[in-house]
Amino acid sequence: MKTETKDTVLSQESLANRRTILDIIHRGGASHISSSFSAVEILRAMYRAVDIDKIRSNSEDRDRVIISKGHCAAAVYTVMHDYGLISDEYLESYHTNGSLLSGLVSHFVPYVEHSTGSLGHGLSVGLGVAIGLKARGFDSASVYVIVGDAEMHEGSNWEAFMLAGHVGLGNLCVIIDNNGFGAIGGTDECCSLEPLKDKLESFGFATYEADGHDEDEVYSVIRQSRSAGHPVGIICKTIKGKGVSFMEGDNVWHYRPPNKEAYAKMVLELERL
Repeated sequence: MKTETKDTVLSQESLANRRTILDIIHRGGASHISSSFSAVEILRAMYRAVDIDKIRSNSEDRDRVIISKGHCAAAVYTVMHDYGLISDEYLESYHTNGSLLSGLVSHFVPYVEHSTGSLGHGLSVGLGVAIGLKARGFDSASVYVIVGDAEMHEGSNWEAFMLAGHVGLGNLCVIIDNNGFGAIGGTDECCSLEPLKDKLESFGFATYEADGHDEDEVYSVIRQSRSAGHPVGIICKTIKGKGVSFMEGDNVWHYRPPNKEAYAKMVLELERL
């Protein structure tokens, strides 16, 4: 099963990110490589859209980034490194003994707002943060929450959608990595989310669809959505494992770390693109 997307040509920057993700996951013996590969362009577009300087200075009116899909930590930390939020040495310690860079995002890492891993928690936290920012008059700050599509089987997400629409949180943007898979199978086979766009709109969300592997398109939608005046949902169509042919749509790579042979094949494929 493969998610329907355009035959998107990956940028050199996103290819370099995938190579870094591959290296740190292989070195640390970690899992979730395919989940990280599906989120690269989404993360790049989101960090490109936020005010990095305010995040770096820990300003009270900074944008907040919450990665509810916490198992794409390797991709998160790699993109944070690109934006100067994580050092080379720190990134290279990923998933090694004594490192704070574990396989799930952690608020003990500088510039990470919230620890996630137990799915379905990030959006509720993001909702509370957005309400708090609005109450304190920080009108320039937005809250961005990245969720996985299978994570939306959690009922807490739908409670958050309901309340966000009810109070009209125009400073909340939910970005969905819609790669068609959960940990153990296809999202539609477990419990279909469709019609997802209609559902979000029924909760009062201004809802957009984008090719999740086109960074410029996702960035453009994020920028466009800032004037929506309503909470925003961006459904990003992605392919789990995007960038390596034998990993794309093969859900075994959700948990399987690449061995030496697989690592070598992945390196060759990423260098050919």
